[in-house]
Amino acid sequence: MSEHRRDRDGSHALLLGASAFKHPDILPVPAAANSLRAMERMLTDAALGGWPSTQVTSVLDPPNAVEAVRRIRRVAQRTTGTLLLYYVGHGEISASGELILTVHDTDPEDADLTGIEYSRVKSALLDSPAAVKIVILDCCYSGRAIEALGSDAVSSATAARGVYTLTAADLEVARVPPLAQQSTLPTSFTGQLLELVQTGLPGASPWLTLDSIYPHLKARLRQAGLPQPNRLTTDSAAHFPFVRNSARTGTERRPVNASAQPLTTAPTTPSGNPHFDPVKGAGYDIDEVDAHRLDVIALVADPRRRTRARAPYFRQVSGKNRHGYDKAQVDAHIEQHRCEPASFVDALRMLLADVGIPLVPEAEAQTRKFTRQVSKIKSKCAIYQDQQLIGFVAVGWFARTPGVVAFTDTRIIVRTNFLPLSIPYSRVEEARLSTTSVWESWGSGDAVGANEVFTLTVRLGSCEVKIEECNSYPLQNALERTLPALRDLRADHPEWFGSGLAADHADRADQLDG
Repeated sequence: MSEHRRDRDGSHALLLGASAFKHPDILPVPAAANSLRAMERMLTDAALGGWPSTQVTSVLDPPNAVEAVRRIRRVAQRTTGTLLLYYVGHGEISASGELILTVHDTDPEDADLTGIEYSRVKSALLDSPAAVKIVILDCCYSGRAIEALGSDAVSSATAARGVYTLTAADLEVARVPPLAQQSTLPTSFTGQLLELVQTGLPGASPWLTLDSIYPHLKARLRQAGLPQPNRLTTDSAAHFPFVRNSARTGTERRPVNASAQPLTTAPTTPSGNPHFDPVKGAGYDIDEVDAHRLDVIALVADPRRRTRARAPYFRQVSGKNRHGYDKAQVDAHIEQHRCEPASFVDALRMLLADVGIPLVPEAEAQTRKFTRQVSKIKSKCAIYQDQQLIGFVAVGWFARTPGVVAFTDTRIIVRTNFLPLSIPYSRVEEARLSTTSVWESWGSGDAVGANEVFTLTVRLGSCEVKIEECNSYPLQNALERTLPALRDLRADHPEWFGSGLAADHADRADQLDG
């Protein structure tokens, strides 16, 4: 590791940024240009990255994919030390499911022809003589690069050793600030990464590796409500000294964001980490706790999380000769950071996720097909613009009772072919469910059988709706699981269920019921 610290002989960093596009359907990303410049400044800062400026090439808005791929190949072929490739911009998915990195003249209709297919980047990595290869992708769907590099030759061939890939979003849509704010801001992922680099890690070694940065970066992104990153590493690339630790060298450039730092209330070791007693033949896996403790803390400390997040938090060891961390100590340490939902909507999201109701992602993360489905459900259930659709279960026309159970921020709507029923959350205690069943035979001769048909009757006041289902019961399960959970939530937080909840929609709800 020491020779890497002294110099960057034979190394080269290629930084690509796509911020402006010829095609009108691809929105400009001014934040990508800011991210590109900020990454270059960090790498060439002698107190941080330490790269000579002559070994860093920054290209903003490559005009076309051919020129961009040619540049990637040439840099990769002549690099023998460390090859660092950074891309920030839009990511697309081809018809075959491959990640496409967009450039200035990319056409969304022919993205595989006019964008950079990641298979070409993969080939350049395989052919490069570089000892260490680092890829950082700040774009939508960048987790597809993990899939590509984690398959076939890359994970097994000797030529692929020494590769480290860090992506901004697993298989999701990455986030950028609103367009009006992008003139001075970087993209969300790169901004968090650079802020972490400039802050440093107290108690860590003088040089930070990407593997030591990753859990802290993941925790920061989760706390900020941003898509989770992903990584893939092979061989020794994870241990490459990426940047000097500014917390050790005194080069910190901006105030520490206290909300992004891990809280530690347990006894600590000299390095500043919490201390847990080892237990022989039991307890949590030590390596897993050390690697993912901050991830779990960030999850339980996030009031907008979508899962309940309960113990056990880590894999438990077995075998009398193995040691693990004391489970009770680790659980207590994590529970000290727990933050319960701060609003009804956050609690509702968690409740629905806990019982298996699909949640509606934010608008920018929805596919066109899903957006059309949401629009149809809103229209069918009379969900108005000032209401938020949180989750839903829908059954198509081939079901025995086609319909929807939708959960908004103010009420539950049960919509079948015949009659809609609206249940404001302030009246969940009044909703009543009753179930009956009958056996129906089918077929003739030797090909006969019978199905048990369950009918769920949902009543609120003088209104009711019936749901018939057999074999599978998605609509009935949705109501039977959520109504008791909502009543429990009301018992814990009665202030969320006052008459004011959904009061502004009471008239509309009555109209829908009638």
